[in-house]
Amino acid sequence: MNNASGYTFNTPDSYSGGEKTVFEKLREPGSLIPQKTFESLAGKLLLLLVILLMCVGVLAVYSSGAGWGVQKFDSSEYFLWRQVFYTVLGIMMIFVIGGLDYKYLQKISIWILVISVGLLGLLLLLKLVGIIKGPARWIGIGRFKFQASEMAKYALIIHLSSMIARRQRYIKDLNKAYYPMITVIMVVSALVAFEPNFSTASVIALIGFSMMFVGRVSMKHLSITGLAVLPLAIIFAKAAPYRMERIMTYIGKGSAKASYQAEQALIGLGNGGMFGLGPGESKQRELFLPASYNDFIFSVIGEEYGFIGAIVILLFFVAIIICGILIARNAVDGYGRNLAFGITFTLALYAFINAGVACSALPTTGLPMPFVSYGGSSALFNAIGVGILISISREKKRQEKKLQRETQKAENAPPETGSKYVI
Repeated sequence: MNNASGYTFNTPDSYSGGEKTVFEKLREPGSLIPQKTFESLAGKLLLLLVILLMCVGVLAVYSSGAGWGVQKFDSSEYFLWRQVFYTVLGIMMIFVIGGLDYKYLQKISIWILVISVGLLGLLLLLKLVGIIKGPARWIGIGRFKFQASEMAKYALIIHLSSMIARRQRYIKDLNKAYYPMITVIMVVSALVAFEPNFSTASVIALIGFSMMFVGRVSMKHLSITGLAVLPLAIIFAKAAPYRMERIMTYIGKGSAKASYQAEQALIGLGNGGMFGLGPGESKQRELFLPASYNDFIFSVIGEEYGFIGAIVILLFFVAIIICGILIARNAVDGYGRNLAFGITFTLALYAFINAGVACSALPTTGLPMPFVSYGGSSALFNAIGVGILISISREKKRQEKKLQRETQKAENAPPETGSKYVI
């Protein structure tokens, strides 16, 4: 179906072959997701959950980062005030983006992607010519710095959502749909991998594949590509000793030095027991656990608030997932559905990977927990993502109000009078 601007959206009548999408199936009676109970409140509940998590993040960062702040910057409040700033900025971004029309993103999605890929390419070029030493991950604009991969991740979601929505009539076609989409995913993932940032590159590829799967792209094509990419991923992982060391540590064959972080994270979780040691009482934060305010913040939360506190945090993310699914299901067009799924899946993936690493269920990745871990780039772009979800949730009501105004205007219009002259 085409809207006024000429764009084709992923509406049910645009599908070929009568195959139902995931979100159409979720609308059917008997689905696991509530039909009407929370649908209209999903956006408001999402906003509340995210703000609560941000507040938890401020407390957790202050507790876990105080010792490191004293050691590195001679201030126990160094990380606290920066996290407060990121939190306030993030909440402002949520309200600003949430008040805009998300469909405008579809019109400029290609330019957002081009800018993001250009920044990644620029970092790689500066690294190759020797201007940047070490990992090439940060873009600096004055005193403000952000990770280019964070921007690229959301740029991919925004543009891939548009590609899937516009290509629904030939979504199974290899040349018209699959190749263009997989090319975009592989280019972004490859550039991020060469920063080097293999963990984020892998997650970006997984997000893209998941969006294509939900968007009804051929499962056969996805499977073949997955099998072809797997050997390349293994070769790339083996190319850097630190990556192999992380994998060996995960399977229990790493050195004592390599396994130190994982062991300290588990000790922290074990110390917490059922109800925790209490706020600010973590032992591992006293410089025993590196990156306690970022990659391993879930361990500090588990130590201070116990098993109950850790489970509550995970339940918050489960609730965010449900809100995201409801927003996707209730979206007015296919672009909104694809976009809502991509953002929700990203937040969920990062949250559970971070928790899994802290529990030694996954190898160390360096991925932050959304809204909780310390960091400016992730906080800013995750807030933008939540703002987009809020915008999608409001669109149906905006359209209903617009229709209501037009109806009232038509009803209040004076009736047309006939001609004064009779012929």
